[in-house]
Amino acid sequence: MATSRILGLLLIAIGAALLLVLTTGVGGEVLVGLLGLAFLAAYATTRAYGFLVPGGILTGLGTGILIAARGGPDEAVVLGLGAGFLAIALVSALVGPRSAGWWWPLIPGGVLSAVGAAGLTGVEDLPAYLVPTALIVVGLTLLLRRRRPASPEEEESSGGV
Repeated sequence: MATSRILGLLLIAIGAALLLVLTTGVGGEVLVGLLGLAFLAAYATTRAYGFLVPGGILTGLGTGILIAARGGPDEAVVLGLGAGFLAIALVSALVGPRSAGWWWPLIPGGVLSAVGAAGLTGVEDLPAYLVPTALIVVGLTLLLRRRRPASPEEEESSGGV
């Protein structure tokens, strides 16, 4: 599908969502999530990563806003935003060939999810414990992962070590 058609459909969806909020009295808290779903629909039809990123972020944030607006904890907003970033990495890893930078959303997603979870637990210094724990887990993962056999070119460049 041509980029201009996708962009046109995306603009129609955004306009329709805005009209829905203005004319029906539906709260504005659903608008962010609807925008995210429009971007995710564009991603589903094109597989263009540029639609996945705002789709994941806006859908996660919109879900958190909706939960908080309906009486849930305020931390749901931060947790929803973190979940949106994590969803970007998950979809990137599962759909299609994995690109070299598929993992970058894990960083903001992990931090935001940890902060949101800390707020939900009521433990004030939980992030102080999560950072060292995450460093230990990543370090162990690097040490314990299987190494692929070195190619002859790599052995020559490292001096056969």
